[in-house]
Amino acid sequence: MREEAFKKWMRRQTDTYSISTINHTLSYVAYIEKGLGLSFDTATVEEITDKLYEIRESGKSVTTLNGWVKYINRYMDFKGEETKIKYFRQTHNEDLYFYVPTDEEKDRILSVTWTRPDVYSRNRTLIHLLFATGIRIGEAIALNWADIDLTNPSLPILHIRHGKGEKQRIVPLPPKVLKMLIDYQEKYRINSDPNAIFTTPRGRLTHPFARKICKDAGIMAGVPQFHAHAARHWRAIAWLKDGVNLETIRRFLGHSSLKTTQRYIRRLQMEWSFDEVREKDKRFGSWQPLGSEYLKKIRGDVVWK
Repeated sequence: MREEAFKKWMRRQTDTYSISTINHTLSYVAYIEKGLGLSFDTATVEEITDKLYEIRESGKSVTTLNGWVKYINRYMDFKGEETKIKYFRQTHNEDLYFYVPTDEEKDRILSVTWTRPDVYSRNRTLIHLLFATGIRIGEAIALNWADIDLTNPSLPILHIRHGKGEKQRIVPLPPKVLKMLIDYQEKYRINSDPNAIFTTPRGRLTHPFARKICKDAGIMAGVPQFHAHAARHWRAIAWLKDGVNLETIRRFLGHSSLKTTQRYIRRLQMEWSFDEVREKDKRFGSWQPLGSEYLKKIRGDVVWK
């Protein structure tokens, strides 16, 4: 009942919420409620804020929590709540420290297997697609088979019809990933939704479930800090390292402003700075990492990641 009322309310805001935004919001509100252990129908703004700060102190990133705040405030609007949750302050320096998987971590994540062939094929194809194209997880689960354009066989194209702000764009689709998509469709895809590429027995893959797939893959690969958006970070940095033009990267990532894309330059420059110090500064000995036995002594049983 509550979900339907919330959905109808968002539909009436025709100038604000697109169909994909409505669907994401419905699934995300339930996901965040579970994460906070609260019901937004009964919890006060103060209670929600206190819980968010508890989670922030436990190590959850500001970027993630501000994403939560956006969805929570959307529900607060629906409730008619005048007081809104305040966003966490995000400093410019945080642009330098967002997580980017290493090439070795990326390879381990892409090598993860699942027991059931259909689950393995879907999850493997989804994660390869994220790393190969840099599209957002919400854009990936919104894809239909009709969005794959094979007009030019030498350059397969993926049409992103439900990007951020409902903006559309096209991105190149590597042949290796196209082959994985075709194999997945022919052998293992569950036909619960005739249009959707990524499905479950109940229909199109949901946003929280897709994020969980990526998180589980990271854990199984021994990279617990991995999340769906980190594949996008890797793609952008890899393009920069390969010499791809910044404007090209902006276009394929779907950034409305070049300023957003430039954060990857700052991140890469910081990485190069550390590499330079490791290579040239030998005044205190080698920069080879210490063995795990030393790290355990410093931080108890926890090995630095």
